[in-house]
Amino acid sequence: MTSAADPVRYHLVRLVGGLSAPLRDTVGGLVDRPGKLVRSRLLTACAEFGRPDAGRVARLGAVVELVHLASLVHDDVIDRAAIRRGGPAVHRAAGPELAVLAGLACLSAAGMEAADLGEGVATAVSRTVAELAHGELLDVERGFDTGLPLPDYVDLVRRKTGVLFRLCCLLGAVESGVDSAAVAALAEFGVEWGIAFQVLDDCLDLEAAGDDKPAGTDHLLGLFGAPTLAALRRDTTGELHRLLLTPSFSGGDLPRVRELVTAHGGLRAARTLADVHFGRALAALGRTPDGPARRALVRMLEASRP
Repeated sequence: MTSAADPVRYHLVRLVGGLSAPLRDTVGGLVDRPGKLVRSRLLTACAEFGRPDAGRVARLGAVVELVHLASLVHDDVIDRAAIRRGGPAVHRAAGPELAVLAGLACLSAAGMEAADLGEGVATAVSRTVAELAHGELLDVERGFDTGLPLPDYVDLVRRKTGVLFRLCCLLGAVESGVDSAAVAALAEFGVEWGIAFQVLDDCLDLEAAGDDKPAGTDHLLGLFGAPTLAALRRDTTGELHRLLLTPSFSGGDLPRVRELVTAHGGLRAARTLADVHFGRALAALGRTPDGPARRALVRMLEASRP
């Protein structure tokens, strides 16, 4: 499943391995398919501003990846997603009840590991989990809201994605031993990158199908991303609004949605919005100590831009 040469995955497997068999088996597929481990890589990069304890950094990386894994499991239940990381979504394989319990068990395991790493770590992780839950609730509440203002959507994205990026940067920065000003700058960098990351993901969701799910399927649940919300503001004909709220709306209507969003400049506007937050992330990074660690973070940020 993993090797000592991959310490974050080693600890991720260890934490999930401590769950009871039904719960462990329920999320085992996602542990075997860990994705790009962006969040633990971000934490590790922030820790490189100092001389951190490599063992603690690996354990912290496993904590943030486990929180992320749990959020994916719960998000897929709510969104009724069929595919995750190239395989069946957990709730499709094990049922929604067991998926929810497995996600809770993962959050509990992450919390216990965080507590073992120190009170400050435990507090930061618990606050982030609370904000993630709030963000998920806001996402559900805004279903089929074609009038949702973009600033409100950005606030939602900040809670759903930005806060976990912020946690990675915060934990890594504290482990590095940098001063409080640099810790604050790195935390701001994380949340701004997280917002840009999610807005770009909204764009990719419309532009092409990937391994995770067919393109645009969030629209079937009334969950409209930044490109669609921006296009709705520009559509003077009202066609996009009417289409999205048609009772018979189905997957067969998604190609027309993509056409309308593109025609009304929604994708272009969303990418401009992402660029604004990428710029803010870079500005925050500019307030950190210059050196290899900062340059590595710049490279990570730039690599995530299309």
